[in-house]
Amino acid sequence: MGIRDKAVHDPVADLYFYDSAMLWALQAAEEVAGKNGLSIVLRDIGLERLCNFQISDDDTKISRTITFGDYAHFNAGLLQFFGRAGKSMILRIGRASTRQSLREGTAVMKLMTGVAAKMLPLPMQIKMVLEMQQKALRRMSETVGQHPEFSVADRGDRLIYALKDCMVCAGKESDEAMCTLVTGSLQHALVHVTGKEFDVHEVECRATGASACIWEINKTPKE
Repeated sequence: MGIRDKAVHDPVADLYFYDSAMLWALQAAEEVAGKNGLSIVLRDIGLERLCNFQISDDDTKISRTITFGDYAHFNAGLLQFFGRAGKSMILRIGRASTRQSLREGTAVMKLMTGVAAKMLPLPMQIKMVLEMQQKALRRMSETVGQHPEFSVADRGDRLIYALKDCMVCAGKESDEAMCTLVTGSLQHALVHVTGKEFDVHEVECRATGASACIWEINKTPKE
Protein backbone atom coordinates (compact mmCIF):
# COMPACT_ATOMS: atom_id res chain seq x y z
CA MET A 1 0.00 0.00 0.00
CA GLY A 2 1.43 3.37 -1.03
CA ILE A 3 0.87 5.95 1.73
CA ARG A 4 2.21 9.50 1.69
CA ASP A 5 1.53 12.90 3.20
CA LYS A 6 -0.92 15.09 1.31
CA ALA A 7 0.72 17.78 -0.79
CA VAL A 8 -1.72 20.35 0.60
CA HIS A 9 -2.12 20.62 4.36
CA ASP A 10 -5.21 18.84 5.71
CA PRO A 11 -6.79 20.86 8.57
CA VAL A 12 -8.38 17.67 9.93
CA ALA A 13 -4.88 16.60 10.98
CA ASP A 14 -4.76 19.54 13.40
CA LEU A 15 -7.78 18.41 15.43
CA TYR A 16 -6.95 17.17 18.92
CA PHE A 17 -7.45 13.49 19.69
CA TYR A 18 -8.26 12.17 23.14
CA ASP A 19 -5.46 10.69 25.20
CA SER A 20 -7.10 7.46 26.32
CA ALA A 21 -7.87 6.35 22.75
CA MET A 22 -4.23 6.89 21.82
CA LEU A 23 -3.15 4.85 24.84
CA TRP A 24 -5.53 2.00 24.00
CA ALA A 25 -4.22 1.91 20.43
CA LEU A 26 -0.62 1.84 21.67
CA GLN A 27 -1.40 -0.97 24.11
CA ALA A 28 -3.18 -2.91 21.37
CA ALA A 29 -0.28 -2.43 18.96
CA GLU A 30 2.16 -3.67 21.60
CA GLU A 31 -0.06 -6.71 22.15
CA VAL A 32 0.14 -7.54 18.43
CA ALA A 33 3.61 -6.30 17.42
CA GLY A 34 5.45 -6.68 20.73
CA LYS A 35 7.14 -3.95 22.75
CA ASN A 36 10.20 -3.84 20.50
CA GLY A 37 8.09 -3.76 17.36
CA LEU A 38 6.03 -0.86 18.67
CA SER A 39 9.18 1.04 19.65
CA ILE A 40 10.61 0.56 16.17
CA VAL A 41 7.43 1.89 14.56
CA LEU A 42 7.26 4.95 16.81
CA ARG A 43 10.91 5.84 16.28
CA ASP A 44 10.75 5.31 12.53
CA ILE A 45 7.83 7.74 12.17
CA GLY A 46 9.14 10.35 14.61
CA LEU A 47 6.65 9.64 17.39
CA GLU A 48 9.16 8.33 19.92
CA ARG A 49 7.58 10.68 22.48
CA LEU A 50 4.74 8.15 22.62
CA CYS A 51 7.00 5.39 23.92
CA ASN A 52 5.84 4.65 27.49
CA PHE A 53 2.91 7.05 26.94
CA GLN A 54 0.84 7.64 30.09
CA ILE A 55 -2.40 9.48 30.75
CA SER A 56 -4.12 11.03 33.76
CA ASP A 57 -6.83 9.25 35.72
CA ASP A 58 -9.43 11.14 33.69
CA ASP A 59 -9.93 8.87 30.66
CA THR A 60 -12.06 11.48 28.89
CA LYS A 61 -9.34 14.11 28.83
CA ILE A 62 -7.98 15.81 25.75
CA SER A 63 -4.62 17.26 26.80
CA ARG A 64 -4.00 18.89 23.40
CA THR A 65 -0.78 16.88 23.01
CA ILE A 66 -2.17 14.29 20.54
CA THR A 67 -3.69 15.21 17.19
CA PHE A 68 -5.66 13.39 14.52
CA GLY A 69 -2.50 13.75 12.45
CA ASP A 70 -0.47 11.86 15.08
CA TYR A 71 -3.01 9.05 15.11
CA ALA A 72 -3.05 8.85 11.31
CA HIS A 73 0.75 8.87 11.24
CA PHE A 74 0.76 6.02 13.75
CA ASN A 75 -1.71 4.06 11.61
CA ALA A 76 0.38 4.62 8.47
CA GLY A 77 3.53 3.54 10.31
CA LEU A 78 1.90 0.30 11.41
CA LEU A 79 0.65 -0.47 7.90
CA GLN A 80 4.12 0.03 6.48
CA PHE A 81 5.77 -1.93 9.32
CA PHE A 82 3.59 -5.01 8.73
CA GLY A 83 3.83 -4.86 4.93
CA ARG A 84 1.58 -7.29 3.07
CA ALA A 85 0.04 -8.48 6.33
CA GLY A 86 -0.72 -4.87 7.26
CA LYS A 87 -4.50 -4.81 7.01
CA SER A 88 -5.05 -8.09 8.88
CA MET A 89 -2.70 -6.99 11.65
CA ILE A 90 -4.31 -3.55 11.89
CA LEU A 91 -7.71 -5.24 12.09
CA ARG A 92 -6.45 -7.12 15.15
CA ILE A 93 -5.14 -3.90 16.67
CA GLY A 94 -8.47 -2.16 16.10
CA ARG A 95 -10.32 -4.97 17.83
CA ALA A 96 -7.84 -5.08 20.70
CA SER A 97 -8.03 -1.32 21.15
CA THR A 98 -11.81 -1.44 21.58
CA ARG A 99 -11.49 -4.43 23.88
CA GLN A 100 -9.16 -2.34 26.04
CA SER A 101 -11.58 0.61 26.04
CA LEU A 102 -14.42 -1.67 27.15
CA ARG A 103 -12.22 -3.08 29.90
CA GLU A 104 -11.37 0.40 31.15
CA GLY A 105 -15.08 1.27 31.07
CA THR A 106 -15.63 4.88 30.04
CA ALA A 107 -19.09 6.26 30.82
CA VAL A 108 -20.20 6.02 27.19
CA MET A 109 -18.92 2.46 26.86
CA LYS A 110 -20.73 1.43 30.05
CA LEU A 111 -23.96 2.84 28.65
CA MET A 112 -23.40 1.06 25.35
CA THR A 113 -22.87 -2.32 26.99
CA GLY A 114 -25.52 -2.05 29.70
CA VAL A 115 -28.26 -4.61 30.21
CA ALA A 116 -30.92 -2.31 28.76
CA ALA A 117 -28.92 -1.88 25.56
CA LYS A 118 -28.68 -5.63 25.06
CA MET A 119 -32.46 -5.97 25.36
CA LEU A 120 -33.10 -3.77 22.31
CA PRO A 121 -34.02 -5.36 18.94
CA LEU A 122 -30.89 -6.34 17.02
CA PRO A 123 -31.07 -3.55 14.37
CA MET A 124 -31.40 -0.97 17.15
CA GLN A 125 -28.44 -2.47 19.00
CA ILE A 126 -26.29 -2.16 15.89
CA LYS A 127 -27.24 1.46 15.32
CA MET A 128 -26.72 2.30 18.98
CA VAL A 129 -23.17 0.90 18.91
CA LEU A 130 -22.29 3.03 15.89
CA GLU A 131 -23.84 6.17 17.34
CA MET A 132 -22.23 5.70 20.75
CA GLN A 133 -18.78 5.31 19.19
CA GLN A 134 -19.22 8.66 17.47
CA LYS A 135 -20.85 10.26 20.49
CA ALA A 136 -17.84 9.48 22.68
CA LEU A 137 -15.40 11.30 20.43
CA ARG A 138 -17.81 14.14 19.67
CA ARG A 139 -18.43 14.77 23.38
CA MET A 140 -14.72 14.84 24.19
CA SER A 141 -13.90 17.03 21.20
CA GLU A 142 -16.47 19.59 22.28
CA THR A 143 -14.59 20.10 25.56
CA VAL A 144 -11.81 21.76 23.55
CA GLY A 145 -14.11 23.62 21.16
CA GLN A 146 -13.95 21.13 18.30
CA HIS A 147 -16.93 19.91 16.31
CA PRO A 148 -15.84 17.00 14.08
CA GLU A 149 -18.36 15.83 11.49
CA PHE A 150 -19.57 12.25 11.95
CA SER A 151 -22.86 10.58 11.07
CA VAL A 152 -24.79 7.31 11.02
CA ALA A 153 -27.50 6.66 8.42
CA ASP A 154 -29.98 3.83 7.88
CA ARG A 155 -30.11 2.40 4.36
CA GLY A 156 -32.61 -0.41 4.84
CA ASP A 157 -30.56 -3.60 4.90
CA ARG A 158 -27.40 -1.82 6.05
CA LEU A 159 -26.15 1.10 8.10
CA ILE A 160 -23.73 3.77 6.93
CA TYR A 161 -21.03 4.93 9.34
CA ALA A 162 -19.37 8.12 8.08
CA LEU A 163 -16.40 10.11 9.35
CA LYS A 164 -16.01 13.31 7.35
CA ASP A 165 -13.23 14.24 9.75
CA CYS A 166 -11.43 10.90 10.02
CA MET A 167 -8.66 10.59 12.59
CA VAL A 168 -7.16 7.47 11.01
CA CYS A 169 -6.14 8.94 7.65
CA ALA A 170 -5.97 12.69 8.41
CA GLY A 171 -3.28 14.32 6.28
CA LYS A 172 -2.60 11.16 4.27
CA GLU A 173 -3.00 10.00 0.69
CA SER A 174 -3.17 6.31 -0.16
CA ASP A 175 -3.64 3.99 -3.11
CA GLU A 176 -6.45 2.25 -1.22
CA ALA A 177 -8.64 2.63 1.86
CA MET A 178 -6.42 2.68 4.95
CA CYS A 179 -8.76 3.02 7.95
CA THR A 180 -8.79 -0.62 9.02
CA LEU A 181 -8.33 0.45 12.65
CA VAL A 182 -11.92 1.71 12.61
CA THR A 183 -13.15 -1.46 10.89
CA GLY A 184 -11.66 -3.62 13.64
CA SER A 185 -12.97 -1.32 16.35
CA LEU A 186 -16.53 -1.48 15.01
CA GLN A 187 -16.36 -5.25 14.57
CA HIS A 188 -15.38 -5.84 18.18
CA ALA A 189 -17.87 -3.35 19.62
CA LEU A 190 -20.70 -5.03 17.69
CA VAL A 191 -19.69 -8.51 18.85
CA HIS A 192 -19.40 -7.32 22.44
CA VAL A 193 -22.89 -5.82 22.54
CA THR A 194 -24.84 -8.19 20.29
CA GLY A 195 -22.86 -11.42 20.62
CA LYS A 196 -22.86 -11.66 16.81
CA GLU A 197 -20.40 -10.84 14.04
CA PHE A 198 -21.29 -8.51 11.19
CA ASP A 199 -19.75 -7.61 7.85
CA VAL A 200 -18.08 -4.20 8.20
CA HIS A 201 -16.49 -2.76 5.06
CA GLU A 202 -14.86 0.59 4.37
CA VAL A 203 -16.23 1.59 0.97
CA GLU A 204 -14.83 5.14 0.71
CA CYS A 205 -11.74 6.77 2.21
CA ARG A 206 -10.58 10.38 2.41
CA ALA A 207 -7.03 9.20 1.73
CA THR A 208 -8.08 8.05 -1.75
CA GLY A 209 -9.88 11.31 -2.54
CA ALA A 210 -13.36 10.76 -1.09
CA SER A 211 -15.04 13.52 0.90
CA ALA A 212 -15.50 11.21 3.90
CA CYS A 213 -14.49 7.79 5.15
CA ILE A 214 -17.56 5.56 4.91
CA TRP A 215 -18.30 2.07 6.19
CA GLU A 216 -21.22 -0.17 5.33
CA ILE A 217 -22.47 -2.48 8.08
CA ASN A 218 -24.83 -5.26 7.05
CA LYS A 219 -27.73 -5.60 9.49
CA THR A 220 -27.81 -9.37 9.03
CA PRO A 221 -25.19 -11.12 11.18
CA LYS A 222 -22.78 -13.63 9.73
CA GLU A 223 -23.82 -17.25 9.97
